Amino acid sequence: MMRLAAVGALALLGLAPIGAQEAREPTAEAAAEPAGVLEVEVTPTTATVGDRLVATLNLTVSKPLAGRPRFPVWEENWGDAEILGVGDPEQIADGVWRQAVTVAIFETGLATLPKPAVEVPTVDATATVVAEDPFVIDVQSVLPEGEEEPKPQPPAPPRELPIGERFWWTTGVLGLACAVLGFLVFRAASQVARTLATLSLTPIEALERALGELRGETDGERIVTGLSLEFRRYLGRAIGFPAAEGTTTEIQRELRGQEVPTELLRPTVGLLREADQVKFARASIDAARAAARLDEIERLAHEVEEWLHPAPAEDENPEVAA
Repeated sequence: MMRLAAVGALALLGLAPIGAQEAREPTAEAAAEPAGVLEVEVTPTTATVGDRLVATLNLTVSKPLAGRPRFPVWEENWGDAEILGVGDPEQIADGVWRQAVTVAIFETGLATLPKPAVEVPTVDATATVVAEDPFVIDVQSVLPEGEEEPKPQPPAPPRELPIGERFWWTTGVLGLACAVLGFLVFRAASQVARTLATLSLTPIEALERALGELRGETDGERIVTGLSLEFRRYLGRAIGFPAAEGTTTEIQRELRGQEVPTELLRPTVGLLREADQVKFARASIDAARAAARLDEIERLAHEVEEWLHPAPAEDENPEVAA
Protein backbone atom coordinates (compact mmCIF):
# COMPACT_ATOMS: atom_id res chain seq x y z
CA MET A 1 0.00 0.00 0.00
CA MET A 2 2.79 2.39 0.78
CA ARG A 3 4.42 1.63 -2.64
CA LEU A 4 1.18 2.41 -4.48
CA ALA A 5 0.84 5.65 -2.58
CA ALA A 6 4.38 6.64 -3.55
CA VAL A 7 3.74 5.96 -7.21
CA GLY A 8 0.52 8.00 -7.06
CA ALA A 9 2.37 10.91 -5.48
CA LEU A 10 5.00 10.87 -8.17
CA ALA A 11 2.30 10.85 -10.81
CA LEU A 12 0.72 13.94 -9.26
CA LEU A 13 4.07 15.70 -9.39
CA GLY A 14 4.48 14.84 -13.18
CA LEU A 15 7.30 12.39 -12.57
CA ALA A 16 7.59 8.73 -13.53
CA PRO A 17 9.34 5.87 -11.83
CA ILE A 18 12.83 4.96 -12.92
CA GLY A 19 11.67 1.73 -14.57
CA ALA A 20 9.10 3.64 -16.57
CA GLN A 21 11.77 6.06 -17.85
CA GLU A 22 13.88 3.16 -19.21
CA ALA A 23 10.88 1.73 -21.09
CA ARG A 24 10.04 4.96 -22.94
CA GLU A 25 9.99 5.01 -26.80
CA PRO A 26 12.84 6.92 -28.59
CA THR A 27 12.27 10.62 -28.60
CA ALA A 28 11.26 12.47 -31.80
CA GLU A 29 14.70 14.08 -31.95
CA ALA A 30 16.41 10.67 -31.87
CA ALA A 31 14.05 9.34 -34.58
CA ALA A 32 14.74 12.39 -36.77
CA GLU A 33 18.49 11.91 -36.65
CA PRO A 34 19.69 11.20 -40.26
CA ALA A 35 20.82 7.67 -41.03
CA GLY A 36 23.78 8.89 -43.07
CA VAL A 37 25.17 11.35 -45.59
CA LEU A 38 25.12 10.98 -49.40
CA GLU A 39 27.58 12.95 -51.53
CA VAL A 40 28.07 13.06 -55.34
CA GLU A 41 31.44 13.61 -57.02
CA VAL A 42 31.95 13.94 -60.79
CA THR A 43 35.27 13.51 -62.60
CA PRO A 44 36.67 15.15 -64.58
CA THR A 45 35.56 18.50 -63.18
CA THR A 46 35.42 20.16 -66.61
CA ALA A 47 33.55 18.68 -69.55
CA THR A 48 32.80 19.24 -73.22
CA VAL A 49 29.94 17.85 -75.22
CA GLY A 50 30.01 14.04 -75.36
CA ASP A 51 32.74 13.55 -72.73
CA ARG A 52 32.50 10.44 -70.58
CA LEU A 53 32.05 11.49 -66.96
CA VAL A 54 32.10 9.30 -63.87
CA ALA A 55 29.64 10.32 -61.15
CA THR A 56 30.46 8.65 -57.83
CA LEU A 57 27.83 8.30 -55.08
CA ASN A 58 29.52 8.16 -51.65
CA LEU A 59 27.24 7.01 -48.79
CA THR A 60 28.38 7.25 -45.18
CA VAL A 61 26.01 5.48 -42.77
CA SER A 62 25.82 6.67 -39.16
CA LYS A 63 23.48 3.99 -37.78
CA PRO A 64 23.74 0.21 -37.46
CA LEU A 65 22.50 -1.44 -40.63
CA ALA A 66 19.97 -4.23 -40.93
CA GLY A 67 20.88 -4.93 -44.58
CA ARG A 68 22.61 -3.54 -47.65
CA PRO A 69 21.75 0.01 -48.73
CA ARG A 70 19.53 0.16 -51.81
CA PHE A 71 20.95 2.57 -54.38
CA PRO A 72 18.78 4.13 -57.12
CA VAL A 73 17.44 1.98 -59.94
CA TRP A 74 19.08 3.74 -62.87
CA GLU A 75 17.41 3.94 -66.26
CA GLU A 76 18.55 5.62 -69.48
CA ASN A 77 18.94 9.16 -68.19
CA TRP A 78 19.93 10.98 -65.02
CA GLY A 79 18.54 14.46 -65.42
CA ASP A 80 20.29 16.12 -68.37
CA ALA A 81 22.85 13.31 -68.70
CA GLU A 82 22.65 10.04 -70.59
CA ILE A 83 23.71 6.99 -68.59
CA LEU A 84 26.40 4.92 -70.32
CA GLY A 85 27.17 2.43 -67.57
CA VAL A 86 26.35 1.62 -63.94
CA GLY A 87 28.70 -0.08 -61.49
CA ASP A 88 27.65 -2.32 -58.62
CA PRO A 89 27.47 -0.72 -55.15
CA GLU A 90 30.45 -1.77 -53.06
CA GLN A 91 31.42 -1.34 -49.43
CA ILE A 92 34.85 0.29 -49.23
CA ALA A 93 34.99 0.67 -45.43
CA ASP A 94 32.91 0.12 -42.32
CA GLY A 95 29.72 2.10 -42.90
CA VAL A 96 30.95 3.58 -46.21
CA TRP A 97 29.45 2.54 -49.57
CA ARG A 98 30.17 3.68 -53.09
CA GLN A 99 28.64 3.36 -56.57
CA ALA A 100 30.03 4.70 -59.87
CA VAL A 101 27.76 5.81 -62.75
CA THR A 102 29.23 6.72 -66.15
CA VAL A 103 27.34 9.47 -67.97
CA ALA A 104 27.69 11.76 -70.98
CA ILE A 105 26.04 15.12 -71.75
CA PHE A 106 25.34 16.12 -75.32
CA GLU A 107 24.15 19.71 -74.84
CA THR A 108 26.14 22.78 -73.89
CA GLY A 109 25.38 24.92 -70.85
CA LEU A 110 24.58 24.04 -67.27
CA ALA A 111 23.49 20.41 -66.97
CA THR A 112 21.86 19.19 -63.78
CA LEU A 113 22.10 15.82 -62.13
CA PRO A 114 19.08 15.63 -59.76
CA LYS A 115 19.59 14.68 -56.12
CA PRO A 116 19.86 10.88 -55.87
CA ALA A 117 18.35 9.01 -52.94
CA VAL A 118 19.47 5.82 -51.22
CA GLU A 119 17.28 3.68 -48.95
CA VAL A 120 19.18 2.66 -45.81
CA PRO A 121 17.67 -0.20 -43.74
CA THR A 122 18.74 0.39 -40.13
CA VAL A 123 17.91 -1.61 -37.04
CA ASP A 124 15.23 0.98 -36.16
CA ALA A 125 13.58 1.52 -39.53
CA THR A 126 14.33 2.08 -43.23
CA ALA A 127 15.48 5.63 -43.83
CA THR A 128 15.95 7.48 -47.10
CA VAL A 129 19.22 9.40 -47.44
CA VAL A 130 19.12 12.12 -50.11
CA ALA A 131 22.01 14.20 -51.39
CA GLU A 132 21.90 17.77 -50.11
CA ASP A 133 21.98 19.52 -53.51
CA PRO A 134 21.72 18.51 -57.18
CA PHE A 135 25.03 18.40 -59.03
CA VAL A 136 25.47 21.03 -61.75
CA ILE A 137 28.00 20.63 -64.58
CA ASP A 138 29.08 23.38 -66.96
CA VAL A 139 29.36 21.69 -70.37
CA GLN A 140 31.45 23.56 -72.93
CA SER A 141 31.26 23.30 -76.70
CA VAL A 142 33.99 21.62 -78.68
CA LEU A 143 33.87 24.47 -81.21
CA PRO A 144 36.16 27.48 -80.88
CA GLU A 145 34.80 30.17 -78.58
CA GLY A 146 32.46 32.60 -80.33
CA GLU A 147 32.30 30.50 -83.51
CA GLU A 148 28.98 28.73 -83.83
CA GLU A 149 29.58 27.62 -87.40
CA PRO A 150 33.32 27.14 -87.79
CA LYS A 151 34.92 27.64 -91.14
CA PRO A 152 36.13 24.48 -92.84
CA GLN A 153 39.80 23.88 -92.25
CA PRO A 154 42.15 22.89 -95.07
CA PRO A 155 43.18 19.25 -95.05
CA ALA A 156 46.21 18.49 -92.97
CA PRO A 157 49.33 17.52 -94.88
CA PRO A 158 50.09 13.80 -94.93
CA ARG A 159 52.22 12.61 -92.06
CA GLU A 160 54.72 9.83 -92.20
CA LEU A 161 53.77 7.24 -89.62
CA PRO A 162 56.54 5.42 -87.80
CA ILE A 163 57.02 1.74 -88.56
CA GLY A 164 56.78 -0.12 -85.28
CA GLU A 165 58.41 -3.31 -84.13
CA ARG A 166 55.22 -5.28 -84.72
CA PHE A 167 55.39 -4.50 -88.45
CA TRP A 168 58.83 -6.07 -88.78
CA TRP A 169 57.80 -9.12 -86.75
CA THR A 170 54.71 -9.56 -88.91
CA THR A 171 56.74 -9.12 -92.10
CA GLY A 172 59.30 -11.67 -90.94
CA VAL A 173 56.71 -14.27 -89.96
CA LEU A 174 54.78 -13.84 -93.23
CA GLY A 175 58.01 -14.04 -95.22
CA LEU A 176 59.00 -17.25 -93.46
CA ALA A 177 55.54 -18.72 -94.01
CA CYS A 178 55.72 -17.87 -97.74
CA ALA A 179 59.15 -19.48 -98.00
CA VAL A 180 57.96 -22.68 -96.32
CA LEU A 181 54.84 -22.77 -98.51
CA GLY A 182 56.93 -22.23 -101.64
CA PHE A 183 59.26 -25.07 -100.66
CA LEU A 184 56.34 -27.43 -100.05
CA VAL A 185 54.77 -26.53 -103.38
CA PHE A 186 58.08 -27.02 -105.18
CA ARG A 187 58.64 -30.39 -103.54
CA ALA A 188 55.11 -31.53 -104.34
CA ALA A 189 55.47 -30.41 -107.96
CA SER A 190 58.82 -32.20 -108.25
CA GLN A 191 57.33 -35.37 -106.82
CA VAL A 192 54.40 -35.23 -109.24
CA ALA A 193 56.73 -34.63 -112.18
CA ARG A 194 58.91 -37.54 -111.07
CA THR A 195 55.90 -39.83 -110.73
CA LEU A 196 54.64 -38.90 -114.20
CA ALA A 197 58.08 -39.47 -115.66
CA THR A 198 58.29 -42.86 -113.95
CA LEU A 199 54.89 -43.94 -115.25
CA SER A 200 55.98 -43.15 -118.78
CA LEU A 201 58.86 -45.68 -118.45
CA THR A 202 58.62 -49.45 -118.61
CA PRO A 203 58.97 -51.29 -115.28
CA ILE A 204 62.58 -52.31 -115.94
CA GLU A 205 63.51 -48.79 -117.14
CA ALA A 206 61.98 -47.23 -114.01
CA LEU A 207 63.89 -49.70 -111.82
CA GLU A 208 67.21 -49.01 -113.55
CA ARG A 209 66.68 -45.29 -113.19
CA ALA A 210 65.91 -45.57 -109.46
CA LEU A 211 68.88 -47.90 -108.86
CA GLY A 212 71.14 -45.41 -110.63
CA GLU A 213 70.08 -42.69 -108.19
CA LEU A 214 70.73 -45.01 -105.23
CA ARG A 215 74.30 -45.64 -106.38
CA GLY A 216 75.18 -42.12 -105.30
CA GLU A 217 74.22 -42.84 -101.68
CA THR A 218 76.93 -43.53 -99.06
CA ASP A 219 74.70 -44.83 -96.28
CA GLY A 220 74.16 -48.59 -96.45
CA GLU A 221 70.82 -48.53 -94.62
CA ARG A 222 69.37 -45.92 -96.98
CA ILE A 223 70.56 -47.91 -100.00
CA VAL A 224 68.92 -51.12 -98.77
CA THR A 225 65.68 -49.35 -97.86
CA GLY A 226 65.54 -47.73 -101.28
CA LEU A 227 66.33 -50.86 -103.30
CA SER A 228 63.71 -52.85 -101.36
CA LEU A 229 61.02 -50.29 -102.20
CA GLU A 230 62.04 -49.96 -105.84
CA PHE A 231 62.29 -53.73 -106.38
CA ARG A 232 58.81 -54.18 -104.89
CA ARG A 233 57.47 -51.49 -107.23
CA TYR A 234 59.08 -53.24 -110.16
CA LEU A 235 57.55 -56.61 -109.28
CA GLY A 236 54.15 -55.01 -108.81
CA ARG A 237 54.21 -53.26 -112.19
CA ALA A 238 55.87 -56.10 -114.11
CA ILE A 239 53.76 -58.99 -112.79
CA GLY A 240 50.60 -57.06 -111.90
CA PHE A 241 49.89 -57.07 -108.15
CA PRO A 242 50.27 -54.55 -105.25
CA ALA A 243 53.74 -55.61 -104.20
CA ALA A 244 54.76 -52.24 -102.75
CA GLU A 245 52.07 -52.51 -100.05
CA GLY A 246 52.58 -56.24 -99.30
CA THR A 247 54.85 -58.07 -96.90
CA THR A 248 57.62 -60.34 -98.09
CA THR A 249 55.50 -63.40 -97.26
CA GLU A 250 52.58 -62.05 -99.28
CA ILE A 251 54.89 -61.31 -102.22
CA GLN A 252 56.32 -64.85 -102.01
CA ARG A 253 52.79 -66.30 -102.03
CA GLU A 254 51.80 -64.17 -105.02
CA LEU A 255 54.92 -65.05 -107.03
CA ARG A 256 54.39 -68.74 -106.32
CA GLY A 257 50.83 -68.38 -107.52
CA GLN A 258 52.11 -66.73 -110.71
CA GLU A 259 54.30 -69.85 -111.21
CA VAL A 260 57.55 -67.90 -111.07
CA PRO A 261 60.43 -70.37 -111.49
CA THR A 262 62.18 -71.45 -108.32
CA GLU A 263 65.54 -70.13 -109.57
CA LEU A 264 63.96 -66.64 -109.67
CA LEU A 265 61.65 -66.95 -106.66
CA ARG A 266 64.31 -68.02 -104.16
CA PRO A 267 66.81 -65.13 -104.71
CA THR A 268 63.97 -62.61 -104.95
CA VAL A 269 62.54 -63.59 -101.56
CA GLY A 270 66.04 -63.84 -100.10
CA LEU A 271 66.94 -60.26 -101.09
CA LEU A 272 63.65 -58.92 -99.75
CA ARG A 273 64.07 -60.71 -96.41
CA GLU A 274 67.63 -59.41 -96.06
CA ALA A 275 66.30 -55.89 -96.66
CA ASP A 276 63.61 -56.50 -94.00
CA GLN A 277 66.34 -57.36 -91.48
CA VAL A 278 67.99 -54.00 -92.14
CA LYS A 279 64.74 -52.00 -92.10
CA PHE A 280 62.97 -53.61 -89.16
CA ALA A 281 65.58 -55.55 -87.15
CA ARG A 282 68.21 -52.80 -87.50
CA ALA A 283 70.79 -55.21 -88.91
CA SER A 284 73.99 -53.36 -89.86
CA ILE A 285 75.18 -53.18 -93.45
CA ASP A 286 77.95 -51.10 -94.96
CA ALA A 287 77.76 -49.10 -98.19
CA ALA A 288 79.91 -51.56 -100.22
CA ARG A 289 77.75 -54.53 -99.35
CA ALA A 290 74.59 -52.53 -100.03
CA ALA A 291 75.94 -51.43 -103.42
CA ALA A 292 76.56 -55.09 -104.28
CA ARG A 293 72.88 -55.75 -103.57
CA LEU A 294 72.02 -53.11 -106.19
CA ASP A 295 73.86 -55.14 -108.83
CA GLU A 296 72.10 -58.34 -107.72
CA ILE A 297 68.69 -56.66 -107.90
CA GLU A 298 69.37 -55.32 -111.40
CA ARG A 299 70.58 -58.74 -112.64
CA LEU A 300 67.61 -60.52 -111.06
CA ALA A 301 65.16 -58.03 -112.60
CA HIS A 302 66.53 -58.68 -116.08
CA GLU A 303 66.11 -62.43 -115.52
CA VAL A 304 62.49 -61.79 -114.53
CA GLU A 305 62.07 -59.77 -117.75
CA GLU A 306 63.43 -62.69 -119.79
CA TRP A 307 60.97 -65.00 -118.08
CA LEU A 308 58.07 -62.61 -118.65
CA HIS A 309 59.00 -61.78 -122.24
CA PRO A 310 60.89 -64.76 -123.70
CA ALA A 311 62.62 -64.20 -127.00
CA PRO A 312 61.03 -66.05 -129.94
CA ALA A 313 62.82 -69.33 -130.71
CA GLU A 314 64.93 -69.23 -133.90
CA ASP A 315 64.20 -71.92 -136.52
CA GLU A 316 67.12 -74.32 -136.72
CA ASN A 317 66.47 -75.05 -140.46
CA PRO A 318 65.97 -71.79 -142.32
CA GLU A 319 65.60 -73.58 -145.65
CA VAL A 320 62.56 -75.53 -144.48
CA ALA A 321 61.05 -72.33 -143.09
CA ALA A 322 61.51 -70.66 -146.48
